[in-house]
Amino acid sequence: MKHNNQVRRPELANSAILTDRNSALSIGDTLRKAKSDLFFSRCLIAILIVLLITTAAVMIYLGYVQQLFNFVTNAVN
Repeated sequence: MKHNNQVRRPELANSAILTDRNSALSIGDTLRKAKSDLFFSRCLIAILIVLLITTAAVMIYLGYVQQLFNFVTNAVN
């Protein structure tokens, strides 16, 4: 049984981790980094979705969608 306060870092578990080339990261460090990367990725995706919805609403409001619809229907006829 261990009596010191060192964190156990299995060497084989870190063999496939390529996030930091200078030092071997522990499993907890890798999971914390992945969690923060996932948070920022989800925030970026949410911002892009809001931007697309806003762009679509502005295009509908300004009448660009009606012009596009008229162009397509005239081209089909």
